[in-house]
Amino acid sequence: MTSQMMVDLVPVGEDVLEDLLALAVAEAQPGEVMPPAPGEPAGEARTTWTELREAAFREYHRRCRLSVTAPVPEVTWAVMAGGRIVGAARLALVDGDPDAREVGLWLGETYRGHGIAGEVAYWAVAAAQTMEARRLVARTVASPAARRSLERIGFEVVEHDDGLLGSITLP
Repeated sequence: MTSQMMVDLVPVGEDVLEDLLALAVAEAQPGEVMPPAPGEPAGEARTTWTELREAAFREYHRRCRLSVTAPVPEVTWAVMAGGRIVGAARLALVDGDPDAREVGLWLGETYRGHGIAGEVAYWAVAAAQTMEARRLVARTVASPAARRSLERIGFEVVEHDDGLLGSITLP
C-alpha cells in the first residue's frame, strides 16, 4: 500500500459497522478506537476486547451518524483504501471553542505507515473549513510515530496530559 492509493470516507451504516468492528478487534486495541465503555473508568488500560466493549463500539458509531433531523456533536466515517475498510475517522465539536474542530483517526495495524493518515487529514481540513472552523486539533498517544505523523501533516504538536496535542490554524 502506498500513499498513491485512493482513500475514501464512507458513512458507518449497519452495512459497514460489522466490518469496521471486525477490523478493530483484529488489528487495534479498544483504547485506540473508542471512548471507554459505559461504566469503565476513563484511565483504565483498555487493551482487550470484551462483549461489553464490542457493544459499546457499535453504539458509539450509531450515535455518531450524520442526521439532518438531529444534529450530532461528533460524526464518524469508515476509512476505505484499496477497496477495503482500513479504519475510522471522526470530526467533532470542541467544548468551549466554537472556532475549533477535533479530528480523530485510527487505522488497523496492517494499514499504518502507508500515507493514509495524511490523506484523511486533507479531508478533515476541508470539512472543518466548510463548518467555518478556524482551527483543527488532534489528540493522540505520546509516541514518536504519532508525533512524526502529525508534524508531517502540518500540525504544531505539544505534549499534553499523557499524550500529544496537535493544532493547525485554518485559512
